[in-house]
Amino acid sequence: MAWLAAILIALMVTFGGNSVAAIGGDFTLTADDGSLYSLGDSRGKVVIISFGYTFCPDVCPTALATMAIALQKLGDDAKLVDPLFISLDPDRDTPSHLHEYTRFFHPRLQGLTGEPRDLKTVADQYRVRFAFVGKGEKERYTMDHSASLYVVDAQGKLFGILPHGLPPDAVANSLRSAMASIEASNQAKP
Repeated sequence: MAWLAAILIALMVTFGGNSVAAIGGDFTLTADDGSLYSLGDSRGKVVIISFGYTFCPDVCPTALATMAIALQKLGDDAKLVDPLFISLDPDRDTPSHLHEYTRFFHPRLQGLTGEPRDLKTVADQYRVRFAFVGKGEKERYTMDHSASLYVVDAQGKLFGILPHGLPPDAVANSLRSAMASIEASNQAKP
């Protein structure tokens, strides 16, 4: 497993150039408690983000379960991470529905939603692709969507993009690496 973590860290370092710098950024959406949440609210913490929808049959539950296990593996350090699930399906994923859904996976996992145009803006910022399949044609429509996890550092900059299917240990290791950047920046300050 150590080799997987080394490859993952190498990928994050590779992406640490201009290509990742152009991805991400601050946003404001509606939290699952009805309040507004801005990425700036998490400054000083590492953020891990999953995009999807609650009616997803496989990718989203797998990603959220992986996030939850990774947080568990961090132990007390998990308090330095804000886990987020951004729903791209605001018609069905109301804040109260998101609250119930996300807490099933982890008590600190926060669901976010918003107006369709705002969700598209955030998805575009993170280069998340999504398309509804059958919406307007059938009641139980689905969605094709990107499945990566996004790790944002304590300064609000994208730290890494984790491909879907990584084991929880690898996700926990990438979160630890992002947390180490917090310590390094704190030590560099005079």
